[in-house]
Amino acid sequence: MQDVVLGLDAGTSSLKAGLFTLSGQALGLAEAVYPLPTPEPGAMEQDPHDWWAALTSVSRQLLERHHARVVALAIGGQAPTLSAVDAELEPTHPAITWLDQRPADTAEQLYAGLGQTVPIWGSWPAQIAWFAHARPDAFRRSRWLMGCPDYLAARLTGEPSLSLAWPAAELEVASVDPRRLPTPVEPGEVVGRVTPSAAEVTSLPVGIPVVAGFVDGIMGVLGSGVERPGDACINSGTSGTFSVVSQPRTGYPVLGLDILGAATNTSGKALDWFAERIIRQEIAYETLLAEAAGVPPGAHGLLFLPHLAGERAPERDPRSRGAWAGLTLEHDRRHLLRALVEGVAFGLRSLGEWLELNGAEIREVRCVGGQARSGLWNQIKADVLNRPLLVPEVVEAAVVGAAILAALAVGAYTCRQDATSAMVRIVGRFEPDPHAASLYEKLYTAYRELYPALHATHWRLHDFTRSADREAT
Repeated sequence: MQDVVLGLDAGTSSLKAGLFTLSGQALGLAEAVYPLPTPEPGAMEQDPHDWWAALTSVSRQLLERHHARVVALAIGGQAPTLSAVDAELEPTHPAITWLDQRPADTAEQLYAGLGQTVPIWGSWPAQIAWFAHARPDAFRRSRWLMGCPDYLAARLTGEPSLSLAWPAAELEVASVDPRRLPTPVEPGEVVGRVTPSAAEVTSLPVGIPVVAGFVDGIMGVLGSGVERPGDACINSGTSGTFSVVSQPRTGYPVLGLDILGAATNTSGKALDWFAERIIRQEIAYETLLAEAAGVPPGAHGLLFLPHLAGERAPERDPRSRGAWAGLTLEHDRRHLLRALVEGVAFGLRSLGEWLELNGAEIREVRCVGGQARSGLWNQIKADVLNRPLLVPEVVEAAVVGAAILAALAVGAYTCRQDATSAMVRIVGRFEPDPHAASLYEKLYTAYRELYPALHATHWRLHDFTRSADREAT
């Protein structure tokens, strides 16, 4: 029986998993989706039990389809997301996801007290402070405060750990009791072993090592295969990240790389929203993207601002909103879709430009995540960025990144570079079309004017909505 490693990515919309041989071959992938409830305005919660059910489902699926022996697994995932559990690791409240806007005011107050801006990735300490104030009963019942991948690792091993540690000053200003925090661990560190009870429901072998992953955006960078300064990665799932390998000691040190990165709140989630809330019928995303492909670049003078859940970068503004600008009687659903897809690409370009303004050099760009399956979206991104776009064989790069860490943990490779070379294969390249790139250059200037032009209106609408909601209750 073949030895394999299991890579897990607990994202915002679904949990993805992949089995990989120790020589780097992808044997199989599986995915289980879960809901993102909005029980009140601004809320974006999830039930940690749904994460666990997804993990058990994909694990059993893969091991039923592939007769292999798992020797290690690693877990990365969404962040910052707060999962509060009691001493028996039972959730005391739905998880507060990184998309949740309710802690936004708390975050602004906390970091103003530190003389800092709210981190571009969001704030787990602010989530804790909001939770303690808004849900005091659940907070009192909580023994451990952890992240999404940490919860799953704890369910597998019975041991709590914390894979994403926060600066002591931020925890202190948020009045976080350090006794509620599990022991911090580094990416690639073994945090425990699969217990008999977890093995029974997952079909995993008892006693195999469980390896700490990291934030899914960073795991996707690792799984995209970037190595040299200037190598960049666009990771487009529910949200979108733009990350680049920087010179030593100039970025965030993780996994042996120095990373500069930025994130936008709404990427693939914009298409999810359009399908679920606007069309309101079962329709394949391939069909929607085919409709968008039937419209020329520029969507007949229509632009889309994808701030459907506020925004993190390059402008941090939890009160910002989405918008189509330029609507006429000549536009139909196809144009709305085309503008939406282009707007997501414009948003990613703005992240790249923000990184360059902060000292990053960007040369080669790789694209991973669910959107990388779409030839249309890949070509639009290449045209909007006016750069070649490279796509790996397995676009679920955060899964690959987790598998790389698992393989390293059991000694299958002597270093990260060898593991990456074996487990990441580039199979697609999209060159920018000169005509489309020239057109998008002009439209991008108009796109960058949308946010400041609509800023005051969106804040008024935000305040109006909050006032109306209070009156309704």
